[in-house]
Amino acid sequence: MSDLIVIKRYEQAHLAHLDLAKLNDEGIECFLKDENTVSVNPVWSNAVGGIKLLIHKSDLEKVNSVLGANEYSNLQNAFDEQVESQLICPNCGSAEVQQKRSILTGFILLEVVSKIPPHKN
Repeated sequence: MSDLIVIKRYEQAHLAHLDLAKLNDEGIECFLKDENTVSVNPVWSNAVGGIKLLIHKSDLEKVNSVLGANEYSNLQNAFDEQVESQLICPNCGSAEVQQKRSILTGFILLEVVSKIPPHKN
């Protein structure tokens, strides 16, 4: 157990499990440390150093080649670009887009809700 090293750290357990499954499929023995601590209270992630993926030192080269195919940061960047493109005003092209609430809509909703009969036991 003394030859275990931390190869990667995660803030979210599902990303750690994706890499864990990938390595297990390749026959590489690996472990997660502090997964339960971070899952129970994500605020503690920084305090414990995140969820750690542990491998044997002898498997380092093979692990690097297997995990090189999983680039979550690239996926996140592609997703952010798609979302950001949707937040531009189609009329003026401004990125300062926000939804305004109408007072009239609020009054209509209040009127509808007030006409709902109370529940009788």
